[in-house]
Formats: sequence, C-alpha cells, structure tokens
Amino acid sequence: MKSTLAAIALLISPLGYASDLTTGENLVTQFGPEFSDFDKYRPFTLDEHDNYTQLWRSIERGFSDHYSINIVDARRKTLDDLKIAQDETVDRICLNHNATAVENRVINGYQAISWQTSCEQKDLTITSIELAIMGNDKLYHLRKLWKIPVTDDKVTEWQDLISQTSVCDTAQEQHSCPTE
Repeated sequence: MKSTLAAIALLISPLGYASDLTTGENLVTQFGPEFSDFDKYRPFTLDEHDNYTQLWRSIERGFSDHYSINIVDARRKTLDDLKIAQDETVDRICLNHNATAVENRVINGYQAISWQTSCEQKDLTITSIELAIMGNDKLYHLRKLWKIPVTDDKVTEWQDLISQTSVCDTAQEQHSCPTE
C-alpha cells in the first residue's frame, strides 16, 4: 500500500527532489508542468483492487490522444504476460499490426521492456509507445497513445519523456532514488 501511495504522489507532479519521495518503491516520471504538452491534458485517476491508473486525456481530442500509467501488484503479472495481453488486444482490433522489437532493458536495477506499435483500422492509424518496469512490489506500465495522425517529432518527444521514467526504492541502495 505504501508503494502505491508513493507512486500516486509522484504521478501527479514531476519528481523535483528526493524530499518528494515517500518511503519504499516510487515511480519517477518527468511528465509534469515543464513538459510541452502537459497543459493540453486533463487527468483522471482510478484506484481499486490493487490496480492504480492515472490517465491524462487530451482536452481537445479526448481519448484519441491520451497518456496512461497503470500500476498493478507485481505478483499478478510478469512483463511477458503484459506484452502478450497488449499484443492480443491489438491483434483483435487491428487490420494490420506492426510493432518494433521489444527492447529488454534494466532501469535502475529493475527489469523493463519497451516497444512501439502501429495499428491500422480502415482510415485510422493508432500509434502507441509503451514502457513496462517490473519493480519488487508493483508492475508499472506506461503508454502514450494517439488515434490521430501524429508527427515523427511528437513521437520522438514522447519517446524521450517516457525513456526518462524509472522506479526507485528509498529503502534499497541498489535501486536508489535521485537526490537534489
């Protein structure tokens, strides 16, 4: 529960200083007021049954342009389970599904995967950028999704933002949290 509360606090505003971190596992994201698109989104939160979701929906385009962070109990899913579930959903709704190869990474000592997909539906292409990090307590899944045409520059900007995300633990040196 402590790690969920820590993640909730950090999802609402970007990490500024280590003093912002609560004890235990924390999601560290730079999505906040200093990001170019931050003021173009409206946040929504759902917290139930060991599943926490923070979603930012475009004020102008609604759910056709949104960013989400989903946090679930690490005992309920693996990184492979998550990727398989994402692929099954995309395969079911897309006429044509293209995905980059999964990039296996280690972020601050935690296993992570990232990938990008495009999904063609009649006259619409859906583009998404995804990152999943397996913490000790929680699995963190971030996704930026566009159901609208999007420029390569905008995709690159979001890739850069998401790639700066990490998980840290104030109680474990091998997963240390940033300091001022």
